[in-house]
Amino acid sequence: MMMGIQLRPFRVRDLPQLEHWLQPEQEWHLWDAPYFSKPPPAAVAAHVARLSSRISEGDSEPDEFAIVDDQDVLVGRAAWHWEHEASSWARCGLTVYDPAVRGKGIGAQALRMLTDDVFGSSTAHRLDFVTWSGNIAMCRVGEKLGWTKEATFREAREVRGIRYDSVVYGVLRAEWLSVGVP
Repeated sequence: MMMGIQLRPFRVRDLPQLEHWLQPEQEWHLWDAPYFSKPPPAAVAAHVARLSSRISEGDSEPDEFAIVDDQDVLVGRAAWHWEHEASSWARCGLTVYDPAVRGKGIGAQALRMLTDDVFGSSTAHRLDFVTWSGNIAMCRVGEKLGWTKEATFREAREVRGIRYDSVVYGVLRAEWLSVGVP
C-alpha cells in the first residue's frame, strides 16, 4: 500500500524529530552508507543547530527537504547538491528514517518529487545518486523510475564483514522530461 508523502523545507518543529532520527543507534544507519562512521550525538546536535539557523534566516532555496507523511510527520530526508555546477551535474540522496513506513513506496515517491524539483528549479543537465549493492531497496527505486545504472565499482564497500559493490544511478534532464515518469 502506497503512503502519501510530500517534500517540503524543514521547519523548526521538525528539528526534535530530526535530531532523534539522526542519532547513531537508529536502524536506518544499517542501510544508508553503513560504511561511513556515524556522527556522535554532539555532531548531530551541531548539524541540527546549523539547520535551525538556516531556517530562521529564511533560506529560500532549500537543497535539503523533509519527507513528511500525510499527517505532516517527519519520516525521512531528501537532498541534492552540485557535484560539478560548471557542467550542470547534480547529485542527490534520500533516506527513509522510520522502519515502520518502509516498503510503502515512499522512496520512489520522494525520488520522483526530488527529481522533478531539481530539473524544475535548477539548470541541472544530469542527476545521479550513489548507493551500495546491499541497499536493494534504493537500487530498485532507481530502476523503477527508469534511471540508468551507470557505474559499478566492484567490491568497493565493506559492510559488516562482507564486500559489496558501490553503484551509481543517473538520469539526464532530457530523459526525465521526454519519457515521462513511470
